[in-house]
Amino acid sequence: MAKPFTIAVPDERLALINAKVASFDWGALPDAGGWQSGVGLADLKRLVDYWRTRFDWRAQERRLNALPHFTSEVLGQKVHFIHSRGDGSRPPLLLLHGWPGSFIEFEALVAPLVADGHDVVVPSLPGYAFSGRPTAPIGPRRTGEIMHGLMTELFGNVRYLVHGGDWGAAIGSWMAHDHPEAVGALHLNMVLIQAADVSPKTPDELAWAARRATLAKEETGYSQEQGTRPQTLGVAMADSPVGVAAWILEKFGAWADVPRDEQGRPDLWQAFDEDTLLTNIMLYLVEGSFITSTWMYRGRVLEGSGQFPAGSRIKVPTGVAAFPDPVFPPPPRSHARRTYNIVHWSEMAAGGHFAALEQPELLLADMRRFFAAQASSKARRRRRLVGAAGFVGVAAIGFCALAGANRRPENKDARHRATYPPLDVPKAFAEGVWIVDSGPINAMGLTLPVRMTILRLVNGDLLLHSPTPFSVEVAKAVEALGRVRHLVAPNIAHWTFLVDWQRAYPDATTWAAPGLQDRAQVRASSVRFDAELGETAPVEWADTLDQGVVPGGAGFNEVWFFHRQTKTLVLVDLIENLDPDKLPPIARLLMQASAATDGTTARYLRLPVRLGGADAKKAVQAIVALEPDRVIFAHGRPFESNGTAQLKRAFDWLI
Repeated sequence: MAKPFTIAVPDERLALINAKVASFDWGALPDAGGWQSGVGLADLKRLVDYWRTRFDWRAQERRLNALPHFTSEVLGQKVHFIHSRGDGSRPPLLLLHGWPGSFIEFEALVAPLVADGHDVVVPSLPGYAFSGRPTAPIGPRRTGEIMHGLMTELFGNVRYLVHGGDWGAAIGSWMAHDHPEAVGALHLNMVLIQAADVSPKTPDELAWAARRATLAKEETGYSQEQGTRPQTLGVAMADSPVGVAAWILEKFGAWADVPRDEQGRPDLWQAFDEDTLLTNIMLYLVEGSFITSTWMYRGRVLEGSGQFPAGSRIKVPTGVAAFPDPVFPPPPRSHARRTYNIVHWSEMAAGGHFAALEQPELLLADMRRFFAAQASSKARRRRRLVGAAGFVGVAAIGFCALAGANRRPENKDARHRATYPPLDVPKAFAEGVWIVDSGPINAMGLTLPVRMTILRLVNGDLLLHSPTPFSVEVAKAVEALGRVRHLVAPNIAHWTFLVDWQRAYPDATTWAAPGLQDRAQVRASSVRFDAELGETAPVEWADTLDQGVVPGGAGFNEVWFFHRQTKTLVLVDLIENLDPDKLPPIARLLMQASAATDGTTARYLRLPVRLGGADAKKAVQAIVALEPDRVIFAHGRPFESNGTAQLKRAFDWLI
């Protein structure tokens, strides 16, 4: 049960800290070389001088107490947290700090996020500040269980959002791993954990790994000490506030994105002021929590939570704000997406390890974009549920009509003619564009041919749109055209063949139509989606292709591509007619029922587009305005000339 909490450090504790700061013997401390050998003594003396003469803890205490503080016991651990309540229009949001930070990192973000509608929860990690001492070292995975318990206590079974940096990134990632049903979305400003079997492969990834290894030799001595001998370090620090300040200040100077001179001295005062630094340091001193804060490192070792198990895949939608951390540079997106379901990635222009303190506006803006996009995606899924009800009703009409129709013996020759023969080789369609027909499949009772379109990007990489059933022969023929770098499932009917292609090309990015990766049958499969397509082309192919979405009901969102060089439009089929003669009778009848016309043409799943309403109409008008010379459909007859006229004829019912 959460109880209100007020920060009120006893006068005796403050007097003891101040006395030890004042009595520190600077004469016993020779300079080993400034910031090149640890904390710079000149900067440390500046901070301590301010501490002795101008710092007012009581003023900081009053400021912090303006926030709504609480404590609760969760899974046997006392937890201190801020809980600022929004209007409930957005999901609850958990903000997780790391070491040597504290809950004050997020102070500037709380009010804007509450204004957005979130309930915002900012805990002190176990062993930090006012959260009490664990009985033994615990690592990020156990801490994730405690944080999940806290959110469940506060909000029941409501799905919540998580943001984290440093340890917060590790804790949030474990929460997404262990409780994907509860974590609606995960936002990180540090990618700290990967699956055990993920290793760098591409030149960018290998270069990043080499840089990280070089930095680790120079910068991770603290981690080794805290992960193996926190007890000894604790003895050294327990009676020295200046020692704690030096240990923490070194990390703020080394890890912040600030200018440095020829000797490596950071101008950390560009990013932080003395009051902020000292308030954060005091949170490690007033409860004597510096010692137990280092236990997280030991806990990670003991529980083996530095990596996810081999084969792990975080399915929770994940956004990354990749800040230019000078000591922990972010991995390439390609490396991160082998473990995480990366749907949002921002290369941040400035800001280092302490992003919420260094660049709060940039971090806030990125979090807002990511979480708003997730809310929009959920709203689209709700609309599709409504559309699905209408689609089922229309389908029932078609089947009822079938039941009353005159039955005719099935003509096997006619059924064969209703499909396209399996070519299983790429056929040139235009310069840099090929099609592979490998049907048929049975989707929703409809026997349909399957067509894969291959598009060559300007850099020579290949994009495979609507992958067909995999075969070694097809793969070899595709490889002769270029390097497979992108696999695209443009709607619900085009995800089933992806697994085999992913096994053959593990480094390729797999893209999903909006909402596709959240469908139950997709989540239950072994298919992996790395990113979700949107209204504009990803940067990976924006120099070659235009892209957009036709929003539909019944769970359909058609993604289209326009190959600018050859003016070739690639569609799935939601808005084009199939040749009725190529459909088996049951499919033709269902098509005609769903079209709600006189039945003279069989519009393939026209109804879902109608359910898209004004947005669908606007999207279709934008497609027609492209004036393509050629049009490729995943199931229907492609138009190799006069594409614009054919497109207008196909869309006359809508526009």
